[in-house]
Amino acid sequence: MRATIKYSIFFILPCLLGLRVGAQYYTDNTLCGHIVQLDDKGKLLPWKNNASNAYDHFLRLRWNFMETKVPMSPGPAPRSSYPQYYFYCAFIDSDHGLMPDSWMNDVGEKIPNWFESAVSFYAYTGDMKPLTITKGLIDYSLAHGITPAGYTWPGFPQTGSDAGETEYRGFTTAKRFSTDDVQVDHAGDIGATFYRAYLFYGDKKYKEAAINVANVLAKKIAPGNATRSPWPYVVNMRTGKVVSDYGTNWFGCIRLLKMLIADDAGETGAYKTALENVRDWLLKYPVQNGLWVDGHTDNLTQGTRNLSNMSASNAGLFIADSRDFDPGWKNTLPRLIKWTEDNFITKSAPGEPSTLWGANLVSEQVDFMPKMDYQTARYAAQCAAWYAVSGDEVYKEKAFRSLNWVTYCNDESGKAFESPVSKDVHSWWSDCYGEGPRMFYHVFAAIPEWAPAHENHILYSTSVLTDVVYSHKNVTYKAREKDGTDYLRLSFKPVEITLDGEKILDTLRGGHDSYTIKNLGNGDYALRVNRVRSGKVVISIVK
Repeated sequence: MRATIKYSIFFILPCLLGLRVGAQYYTDNTLCGHIVQLDDKGKLLPWKNNASNAYDHFLRLRWNFMETKVPMSPGPAPRSSYPQYYFYCAFIDSDHGLMPDSWMNDVGEKIPNWFESAVSFYAYTGDMKPLTITKGLIDYSLAHGITPAGYTWPGFPQTGSDAGETEYRGFTTAKRFSTDDVQVDHAGDIGATFYRAYLFYGDKKYKEAAINVANVLAKKIAPGNATRSPWPYVVNMRTGKVVSDYGTNWFGCIRLLKMLIADDAGETGAYKTALENVRDWLLKYPVQNGLWVDGHTDNLTQGTRNLSNMSASNAGLFIADSRDFDPGWKNTLPRLIKWTEDNFITKSAPGEPSTLWGANLVSEQVDFMPKMDYQTARYAAQCAAWYAVSGDEVYKEKAFRSLNWVTYCNDESGKAFESPVSKDVHSWWSDCYGEGPRMFYHVFAAIPEWAPAHENHILYSTSVLTDVVYSHKNVTYKAREKDGTDYLRLSFKPVEITLDGEKILDTLRGGHDSYTIKNLGNGDYALRVNRVRSGKVVISIVK
């Protein structure tokens, strides 16, 4: 819950230090200090519209900020040896530089979102630096944020900590949670990240950690109902006491179980049973009744009241990638978009706009309604994904204007403004540098025309990709997962595509590797590679 700090000493103190709080970063013709660019209908165009590609510029700017502009944590050692994002949820913009926000540390959101953003950026560019940053966070969590063997939930990741603490033991300073209370959904997200890190790096410590998480999830699952989810939303890992019964953000847990089953790793029989249980529950309850609930890592929510856009958005993005999960996906996907519009666009925090210059702006959760850049990016990704299958131009327009708004939400250095139409909302590391940017790759996959022209890029993949190499005449990479889909924009028309040396045919056939290609004009092409197998893919202009 991102606003809570304004009621605490951690908000009062920055005011005394001359920090920039309480400001809104928009006027009638500016947003975050940038003159807004409008088309002839008065609708918002991207910031840096004169750049070669405004969305590409945004992604590179955000990662460059992380690599070059983040101060180290305040002392004492060992904390002072690590950047601020290791131990703090957000930063406060100060005349003296970035100050750490002393509310909490949301590792359960930060680690999964940063890894997904970084692994997508790597596939898109071949640049390893963001992954190196994220690997440090993963390794730190393994060393300082896993429960002991004697706990009721052993070998399970901590999802939060008190600000500045170098050992992750839970978020307790606000008196909402006790030591070792954890959000099970975000722990599952971390578990999925562990396994995807194993697929990328090949280090078995990540695989072992992922299997530990999956084993606990499989053991602890129980039948759910309308008011109790198959896993508890919040549980005390030491005692096993259920703190909150109901949550709906289970797609990281599902992803973890599916990956392990596909690789025949761990207790796959138990994983299959758990996967069937949670899938049936999701399709029976929240998909039907719209009670998508969570509280993120800092807000203790009870019951089914606190609707959350994150849970519903994760459902939409997962189902768009895995349509076999939901037989009714053609109805579910547009219904989830309308759910967001009804609950988190039309409704706003007092005094805040629902739209600006034709862009729909999205709030986070019922308990915290300011408009957020990363939630708006989520909405754009869902609209783009539905446009890709429906062809409905209304959704393309919605995606375009909302994503354009997100591009304005930083300064020239990449310093983010998470909620520029709000007051007293600081910029969270997990949201601004992970969860928001990763949505751009979903948009690129759905609408490759919006990726940079006359360049070669892997726009998005449902799988972990390694060994990415770009040249003018070919693109090569290794897909580490079976049954995946890879989306590319190319500056050449492929003559041959192979997987482990075998030619892939441009014919869609069930159970076979295949590809489709679309002429984008001016020598550019959009390519979709549909893989049944894992292996080395070579996309070449020559045989």
